[in-house]
Amino acid sequence: MKKYLVCSDIHGRDSYLETALSKNQDIDCVVIAGDLEIDTYDIEDIVRRFSSPKTALIMVKGNCDSYMTTTSTLPSTRTFSLGSKHKALLTHGHLYQARLDVMSYSAMENECDVVIFGHIHKQVDTFEFGIRFLNPGALRNRSYMILTVDDNDEISVEFKG
Repeated sequence: MKKYLVCSDIHGRDSYLETALSKNQDIDCVVIAGDLEIDTYDIEDIVRRFSSPKTALIMVKGNCDSYMTTTSTLPSTRTFSLGSKHKALLTHGHLYQARLDVMSYSAMENECDVVIFGHIHKQVDTFEFGIRFLNPGALRNRSYMILTVDDNDEISVEFKG
């Protein structure tokens, strides 16, 4: 089983990230879908202080990250495996106007069956166009999600905040 803490739209609220991590110390990976507005080195430090040294960190930039040197160098999209059967596209969503139909094209091009996005500050778990779309909401509003992939590659989501 793998457990992911997924958040987006931190908008500089580093203490909210610390709180979420302190409540969920048994995670395998932290996934951040943009609009950090915190230096990436500070994000890495927070993850290291509040979770295991083996905890992975996957981030993309959002529309509010272009003015900071370290966040502006993050990619706009990334793909990664979720278990052995699923592949996720991670994006902030602003480049697609956060439209599920538009994001689905990029997901299909990258052979992804899950899209994790932010931007709209609203929690979403929906299945459209053969793809599962997940949005953790805005961490600046204390919203995030715990995504779990069990040993049978079943994905479950628990919204927090």
